[in-house]
Amino acid sequence: METPLKGQAAPEQVAAWKAEHPIGIYSIEIDGHVAYFKKPNRKEMNCAMSKASKESALDLFEELANLTWIGGSNDVLAVDELFYGLVDQLKLVIEGKKARLVNL
Repeated sequence: METPLKGQAAPEQVAAWKAEHPIGIYSIEIDGHVAYFKKPNRKEMNCAMSKASKESALDLFEELANLTWIGGSNDVLAVDELFYGLVDQLKLVIEGKKARLVNL
């Protein structure tokens, strides 16, 4: 029997979140913890991107995580070592779809 992750939601809760957030949800697992996030919409991305600066590079990711967090272990947001792991995965969320420029 697998040990549940700290913050692990019941399948019924995950189903409710999926119904509540039609553009999708995802989870990030880090060192025995799990946190759940909704996929960001344009307004949330804009708000997070407004925090971007060379002096405070992590502010963007902290804002994105706070805006889209829907449940799970609060430690993922509060404990620095866990947050750094979260940032690596949030970078993938920010990348979005790949586009191609075609000169006509």
